[in-house]
Order: sequence, then structure tokens, then C-alpha cells
Amino acid sequence: MKRLFLLLIFHFFGITSSQSADYKRSIDSLMNYFQENNAFSGSVLLQKDRETIYRGEFNKFPNGTDTYRIGSITKIFTAVVVFQLIEEGKLRLDTKLSTFYPTIQNADEITIGNLLSHTSGIYNYLEWEDYYNQKSHIYPKENILKLIKQGKPESKPNRESSYSNSNYTLLGYIIEDITKKGYSENIKSRIINPLGLQNTYYETDERESFKRNNSYKFDGEVWLRENDTHPSFTLAAGAMVSTTEDLSRLMLALFSGNLVSKKSLEQMEKTDLQTGIGYGLFRTPFHDKNGYGHTGRIDEFRAATIYFTTDHLTLTILTNGTNIKLNDIALGIASKYYHTPYQRPDLTAYENINVPHTQIYTGVYSAKLAGIISIGKFRITQAGKNHLYLAMHDNEKEDAKESRKVLLKRTGENEFYSLEANAKLRFLLNKKGIVTGIKLMQ
Repeated sequence: MKRLFLLLIFHFFGITSSQSADYKRSIDSLMNYFQENNAFSGSVLLQKDRETIYRGEFNKFPNGTDTYRIGSITKIFTAVVVFQLIEEGKLRLDTKLSTFYPTIQNADEITIGNLLSHTSGIYNYLEWEDYYNQKSHIYPKENILKLIKQGKPESKPNRESSYSNSNYTLLGYIIEDITKKGYSENIKSRIINPLGLQNTYYETDERESFKRNNSYKFDGEVWLRENDTHPSFTLAAGAMVSTTEDLSRLMLALFSGNLVSKKSLEQMEKTDLQTGIGYGLFRTPFHDKNGYGHTGRIDEFRAATIYFTTDHLTLTILTNGTNIKLNDIALGIASKYYHTPYQRPDLTAYENINVPHTQIYTGVYSAKLAGIISIGKFRITQAGKNHLYLAMHDNEKEDAKESRKVLLKRTGENEFYSLEANAKLRFLLNKKGIVTGIKLMQ
């Protein structure tokens, strides 16, 4: 869960005044296309004014539950509780972090508002280089605080928006400090129980995983079960579990004024013009429709929930395995509903019996800036048919059992594409067919 969000920004083409009568069939066709081409496994829900207008179940690995880990959508829950505490007079947007955690760098300059809006500049502890190797371990509070403190701040407070999970983990701790109750108890009493979210909970122990779906990573040929991040590692930044139905109810309640005041909601909707980042919400416009929501990622789970204020429409997507960007899926569904132009991603595989075997591309490569300054090493290994894996390489960790791997799909004789990095790699070969380097194109 290196980055727990994907900002959904859609381009303007113009929307017709009425939806196609066949939008449900069109969405089904699109989602079946994704599922059949190993690009999506999960659930989709569209609700308008409390009425379900589309529901799609496309889980390739059903285990009798429709609950998923939702990653950073947890931050909406955290932000709601923070604004409730502000309304109760127990906290202010300008309260300094030093009031609670003075040893965090720049704590005397960082406010609660900075934490909510990701303008604190605090190091994102989920960018820790050992995260993937250590993610299944139990992390006490003191260990998390140590991770947050050890990283170099991204910037000075209030200078720019810089997404950091540390902000919301700290807000979770502050909620506990103020209320003298656990984060989970606060979420239950303030959000889950009042709204009747029967299938939403804050995961606290790995033994609770049987209640929800597992996540899977596609290697280009088969799906592999992904190891779980221990919930003690993501906390108030990403440890919630929910369903499409419950998240839709959450968003409707929030924008109906049933969770926070009008003043608080207006504050939550204030977003950075460039990044779209707000106080617990992200701006997610679609053409001329005004939308707010959040996305999430943890392990191979990805999630998105978006509320279009002009139409009182909620779009929620939960996935436990995907091989394309969540933005492409959300864009496709919204386009089918609003009957706007949309071009499906090309999911066809490159096939040519004369291409070199992927084995020749494997090995450790050194990336250099301007061909002189080394900026790191990465390892290329084999994946499924006509696919490769790319992972950062550390000479001191040769024996590491796990590492974060990015899938590379073959798109040409010596060309591969990374959907996650939106980058194309062209392997350079000499006349003898020996790889001599890589050209990276973005």
C-alpha cells in the first residue's frame, strides 16, 4: 500500500441530458470484458437517491462474502470523527500537532487542518523501503511513531499537498487521546451504529480475515493469493473493511448532513485546485458533474467511492484483484451510465512465436541519470507467459523473501508496458541477441 489513492479526474466532452435505456446492459458488457480478460475481480454499485440502479458482482474468487478491505477510504471515516470532535468543541482545525505528539518533526507548525488536507509535509511511513517485506508483522503504536519520525519530511508544513498516510494514522491516535476510547469504538458509536452499516468494521487482528475476501495478484498467466498487511500497520489510514452497499450509505449520509454539520461538510469539500486533495475527500469531477470521494489500495485490494452532488448519485467499486487502473474502470462505468464516449482499454496480448524468450531480459539493472549518476538498481524477473516483474533491488537484501513487484506486459518484440507506472520499457539488444540495456519511456 505504497500509495493509497488514485485521484479520479475525468475530461470534459459534454453529457447528454438522458441516460441510455441500455446503460445496465452496457455496464455489464464492459465489466464482463474486464473480468474475462483478467483485468477485474470485484463488485460495483450505482445508487441514486437511496435506490440501487445498478449492481454487478464480478468476483473471480468468491468465498461467500461481499466485504473487502477498502484501504484509504478509511480516511473518510477518520475525517468524519475529527469534524465531529471539532463540532463538540474538543478540537480545532488550528490545534497544533505538538499538543499531542511534540516529537514529530515540525509538530509546532503542523495543525489538525494540515493533517486532514495532507499539507503537513510529514513523511509517509508506508513509503518505508521494508514495508512489503514486513507488512504482515504486528506493529505497536511506538513502532509506528518511530517509523513516522525516521523519515525526512516531504516539505515544510502548509507549503503544498503531499499525500501521506502518516497524517491519518496520527489523527487516529489523536481521536483516541481525546475520547479515551479506541479508534474502533469511536467508529462504531459515531458512524457504523447510527447508520446501520452492518457489514463495515475496523479490522484489528489478522484472524478476522475470514470475514472478508482475499486479494490476488495477476502474474500475466495465473492469479496468485497476496499476503495480507497486518491491520496494526495501517490503522486509521487504511484498516477498514466494508461493502459497496455500506459505503454508498456512508456517502449519502455524509452529503445529507447526517454525520457532520453543513459548515464541516463545506470544509471537507475544500480541495486543492491542482491535486484535488481536500479535508478527507478528493474532488472527483466527471465532465460537468461535480463529485467528491476517495480511493484506496491495500495489498491487491483497490476501492473507490464517489458521490456526484448534482445527481445524488453514488458510484462504488471494490476489487480484490485488478490488472488495469481503477480510474479506467470508474471512467467506463460513469461513461456508460451518462452515455458519453468511452474507449475500452486494449487488453489483447502480444503474440509472436519468433520473439525472444523472456528469460533473456532477467537480471539486475542500474539506472543512471544522464548516463552518469546512479539513481538506483532494479531487478527484472520472469512472470507469466510474455510477462515480466520489475522490483527495486537492494544489494544488502539479496535473501529477502518478498519485494514489491510491478507487472510488465509484453507489447512488442522487445517492449514491455507497466500499467501501474504508465511506462514502456524497451530492451536494447546487440547483434548477438544479448541484452545491453533498457530504454524507459513514459
